[in-house]
Order: sequence, then C-alpha cells, then structure tokens
Amino acid sequence: MEKCYLGVDIGSISTKGVIIDKSKKILASDYLYTEGNPIAAVRKLIRSLKKQLDLTKYKVVGVGTTGSARKLIGVMLGANVIKNEITAHGIGTLSRYKDARTILEIGGQDSKLIIIKDGVIVDYAMNTLCA
Repeated sequence: MEKCYLGVDIGSISTKGVIIDKSKKILASDYLYTEGNPIAAVRKLIRSLKKQLDLTKYKVVGVGTTGSARKLIGVMLGANVIKNEITAHGIGTLSRYKDARTILEIGGQDSKLIIIKDGVIVDYAMNTLCA
C-alpha cells in the first residue's frame, strides 16, 4: 500500500482538501463552502476525497490542517501538523515559487500581507476586520 498525505484548510468561507502522494502528485482534491459549520464541512470533504481515492492502493499516513478552524479540525482528524495561515502560505508559495517576495491573501475573515526575504518570512500584517 502506498503512502499518501491529507491537507485540509478550514476557513470561515470555504474548506479545501487535498491528498498527495510522496512525490507531491495530487490524488484527490475538493473545495466547498464551510457554511458556518466547519465540522460538517470537513465530514463532507472527507467523504468526497475518499470517493476519489483508491483505498485499496493508498493509505493516509499524515494529516495537516490550517485555517481559522485548524485546531478544532486538527483534533477531529488526528492531525500530526497544525499550522497557522502565515506559515502555510509561506511554505506553500515557496515550494512553487522560490523567489517569491510578497504574498497577499484575502480571506473571509481577514487579509494578510506576508513579506519574504531570502526564502524566509520576515514580516506580516493582518487587518483586524473582515476582509
């Protein structure tokens, strides 16, 4: 059985999930609205991802969560990695764009500006009102 990894981003507006293999190939993914109920949204998301994945071939061996409900959903899914959005945006962006210097994220609850220097997050700013 091949190893795969689940990542879930639970925001106030949307919930996203992806399952990747060890070479970072996407095996399953989905995007849906949170609708004010992150637990129900993640349950629906997991059902969708399971339908897309050959469970006789793959076994999920790692789970990571991020987003506004990351801690709650991290406990629910038994996540081994729970990261804040600043870290997740930085790592995700740098994995695809090594020379990135700025990340601007507009979410449902807030907006973020992340500054990167030499591949390291050096500063960020967040508003305190809705995006």
